[in-house]
Amino acid sequence: MKLLFVTSEAYPLVKTGGLGDVAYSLPVALQRADVD
Repeated sequence: MKLLFVTSEAYPLVKTGGLGDVAYSLPVALQRADVD
């Protein structure tokens, strides 16, 4: 399965709230689960 992850915040570049944390950690977790 291929996913495209798009967000307005990305830790550590732009982070004003919790979305920046999720925008960083979710793709990392998906990659560890072998999601491309």
